[in-house]
Amino acid sequence: MFKVLPKRVDIELFPGLRAELDFQDETMRGTYWQGSRFEAPTCQVLLDWAEHGASRFFDIGSNYGFFSWWLLSKCPRIQVDAFEPNPETMRRVESIRERNRLDRLRIWNIGLSDRPGRLTLHAGVVDSGHSTFGQHPQMSGRKISDVEVCTFATWLEGAGLSLPTTPQWVAKIDVEGFETKVLRGMGTALAAKAFIGLVVEANSFTLEFCGSSVSEVRSIMAGHGYQERQIAENSSGNLFFEPVR
Repeated sequence: MFKVLPKRVDIELFPGLRAELDFQDETMRGTYWQGSRFEAPTCQVLLDWAEHGASRFFDIGSNYGFFSWWLLSKCPRIQVDAFEPNPETMRRVESIRERNRLDRLRIWNIGLSDRPGRLTLHAGVVDSGHSTFGQHPQMSGRKISDVEVCTFATWLEGAGLSLPTTPQWVAKIDVEGFETKVLRGMGTALAAKAFIGLVVEANSFTLEFCGSSVSEVRSIMAGHGYQERQIAENSSGNLFFEPVR
């Protein structure tokens, strides 16, 4: 007999880090079963950058924080800022942070884009990872109105962070089609070579219904002096960028 997976499962996500997940949610279920193999080689590339001098990780489109938890569990000195516009998903991030006493994580219940404003978020139902500000042709379900969005540059100023003089930051951008908008909003930081590396989801389908493309992602990064890191076995759907040396 088919059994419905439980909504509450208490697990050790990474050594010493416990979380309550919803196994009916595809992203939470998939990240648990695959662990560091999820979207491989993303975890290992992030860890490589973090171990080569990164001071801060920006998890843009964090969902329940899988990649944040990965780096926090592996790198005892890194500071993390997680951005997640869905308030329900963000409450799970807050709960995991408090349970594990992770004061190196700051949580921001906002979206990032190329201009400030208020947008409607189309929330994923069976997969919280599908939530998008774009007009997803297959998502006519639950909507969350009046969600705050701002540029990365504006957020930096409000958070009191200055650009590093050498590459010291790492970012992961997974925002279901809004990737180019986020990148345009962080142009000053990109031009200043603030980042050791960036992971950017490059999904043609989601980018296209947001009026963009994979080629535009590559063009923006090249225009700011970042080159694509070539990885032989990469089935993650992500692109990896590092500053041209």
